[in-house]
Amino acid sequence: MNKVRNDMHKARRMHPFWIISSIFASAKEFLVPSVMVFMIHMGSDSIIMNLVKFGLILYLIYVVISVWLHWRRFKYYFTDKELYIHEGRFIVEKRIIPLERIQNVQQNTSFFHRIFNLTSLTLNTGASGNESSVNLEMITRQEAVRIQDYLNSRAGNKKEQPGEEHSADDALRKVHYEMTWKQMMAASFTSLSLFAPALVLFALYSKIDDLFSIEGYISEMIHFFGKSWYLSAFGAAVLLAVMIFLSMGKNCIQYGLLRVTSDQQRIYIEKGVFNRTEFSISKKKVQAIKFSQTFLQRWFGFAKVELVSAGGVGKEEIEVASTIFPFIAKKEAWPLLSEILPLIEFKSEMTKLPRSSLFVKLLRPSYLWIIGTIAVLYFWPLLWYISPALLIFIVIYRILNYFNSYYVLNGPYIQLQTGAFSTELFLTTRRKIEELEVSDSWLQRAFGLASLKISTRAKPIHVSAISDIPKEMAIKYYKWYANR
Repeated sequence: MNKVRNDMHKARRMHPFWIISSIFASAKEFLVPSVMVFMIHMGSDSIIMNLVKFGLILYLIYVVISVWLHWRRFKYYFTDKELYIHEGRFIVEKRIIPLERIQNVQQNTSFFHRIFNLTSLTLNTGASGNESSVNLEMITRQEAVRIQDYLNSRAGNKKEQPGEEHSADDALRKVHYEMTWKQMMAASFTSLSLFAPALVLFALYSKIDDLFSIEGYISEMIHFFGKSWYLSAFGAAVLLAVMIFLSMGKNCIQYGLLRVTSDQQRIYIEKGVFNRTEFSISKKKVQAIKFSQTFLQRWFGFAKVELVSAGGVGKEEIEVASTIFPFIAKKEAWPLLSEILPLIEFKSEMTKLPRSSLFVKLLRPSYLWIIGTIAVLYFWPLLWYISPALLIFIVIYRILNYFNSYYVLNGPYIQLQTGAFSTELFLTTRRKIEELEVSDSWLQRAFGLASLKISTRAKPIHVSAISDIPKEMAIKYYKWYANR
């Protein structure tokens, strides 16, 4: 163990391949214009062109020197409690990050990385701004494993006694879930990503039509399939099959070979076919669990499950990485989560909103409908029917929101479910909540109702709110949090 500790205390750099990759990334925007300038004006003696060529050469020299200095001066090493970072090109800065602040670890291995047995490792902290994470953009996979093993051994800032060794069981990971191709096909059919290929095809159609004028062929095809109902049905089936195939391809690239494992301290999520993403988080750092369901997923009893954590490199990246179950039967998710996080408690029986809540939701004025109606009647009076259609949509939305809203307190845990066409169930514990807010409007006060909003530390901060719950329950929740 002392040998491992001493090895971690040595300063290291990123792999030298990072220099080539960074130079290319910095210069690629100017590469094509530079080549064109040199080829078109190769024999020109114009002073302006000579200055342009000289400027481009100076810029490339600056990029090479700047990247080399960044690689040369970037160093990192670990102590028993902290991570030290030395970085900078012309001015060297030092960062000290306590190991206990590292919320999760994300490893991205692109196709290029896999060729050279390299990877990218991101250590996410709970900080905000540019210092929210440490990016080791190009290191060997052995080095990434070494860092993660060391962080695991130092989890919780645990002090090792002389002669203490970790048991073999601590290093073993238990496999909890592996996504099958059948589940991936069902996910492609029931998720909103089913319509993403249609939008992409429509965007491509407009661009291709400008080049090859395919509008006539498309019109003939539509006319052919519109001749009879069975041809129309066949055409619709073919189009649906193409959309499912493309959606499945997207999900396969993003979530293919998904595997969820855990040990005594951490959860590991591996996914991706060409670009492999490996996300690990300490069980103690999980801030909350979020269940998301589209209308079709709720109809068939499936859900998407995410782990909410305080660290991240961006909303989209962390959402993809922390999705533990992209598509799973809801009745199967909770037993698996209880197996992975034994301390979590989920209560299946939740409290629905009172009937007075539905009346308040329907009575509450809709500024969207008011402004929309005024705009339609003023600018497009012949389209007056948009106003009642919008009103019907708002009424249906509020009715669905009433029937899909639930809440419950379960000891130190709180569960909130909201939504209309799509729903979100949010489960967290009292000590993970950063802020709890209770508010009421004049309409809610008249019916003894209130709104509850909780903010959980995440990146970005996750806010979950439920409207029109009984005021005495909102006060109970407030005291539950205030007396923590």
